[in-house]
Amino acid sequence: MNRNTISNKPKYTLGTIVKYFVLIQFALTCIIPFGWVAVSSLKTDQEIYGNSFGLPEKLIWSNYAEAAKGANLGTGLINSLFYSTASVVLLMLISAMAAYVIARVLPKRGLYNFYTLGIMIPIHAVIIPLLIILRFAGLVNTRLGVILTYTASEISFSVFILVSFMKGLPKEIEEAARIDGCSRTRTFFSIVLPLCKPGLATVATFAFVNIWNDLLISMVLIPMPKLQTLNLSCFNLRGQYVQHYGLICAGLMLVIIPVVIVYFIFQEQLVKGLTAGAVKS
Repeated sequence: MNRNTISNKPKYTLGTIVKYFVLIQFALTCIIPFGWVAVSSLKTDQEIYGNSFGLPEKLIWSNYAEAAKGANLGTGLINSLFYSTASVVLLMLISAMAAYVIARVLPKRGLYNFYTLGIMIPIHAVIIPLLIILRFAGLVNTRLGVILTYTASEISFSVFILVSFMKGLPKEIEEAARIDGCSRTRTFFSIVLPLCKPGLATVATFAFVNIWNDLLISMVLIPMPKLQTLNLSCFNLRGQYVQHYGLICAGLMLVIIPVVIVYFIFQEQLVKGLTAGAVKS
């Protein structure tokens, strides 16, 4: 009788149906704009103006060639990869050390609150004083200035994620290493960091995507063409009087595709890091 009762129980309740409906609507709001850009990148301007949401009559692959040439794809791609990779490596090192100090050495709320306060202050709100400081230090129009700015803009969220993750690590492992003669530095690099791989993958993925998608910081700090990112190069595809939307959409696709690839590569580690940080905080 219990088996029949269990088997006759409805599989989907009203709450579950509503939840899935809301999630599907949210997913569509993210997918539809992406699909529109992808389809429009293969249209002529006349088709975009005349039939914005229809399929292209003929695939115009030349939009991508013209966008790559007009945006100086090679230089922009190399610059974006360099800025994103260098900033992420520096960010993981600094944020991991800061998170370890907060979680283990000085577990007081004051230092933790100081770091996490930056989450509520967007980098765009301090762009003018930042520009003044970098100009005084001679770091405007330099790769180092861009890397340091990107690292600083992501450090608060990174520390927030890693502190939650490190607090969930068993202290007994570190204590055993200290008894065996390991210094705190060696314990950190040899034991703590390898155990924090899911958290570091989460930090790296979020930071890479945010840095790759940035436009304002690169626009303010690196007006020199040879130092510009792919985003800024594609932004310059816009015309002064006439907009070639097929060309612009092709440029947007060139910017979006690397981010999608990075997400699919690290999606498992990303989910693990986020759930671990959420549960163990």
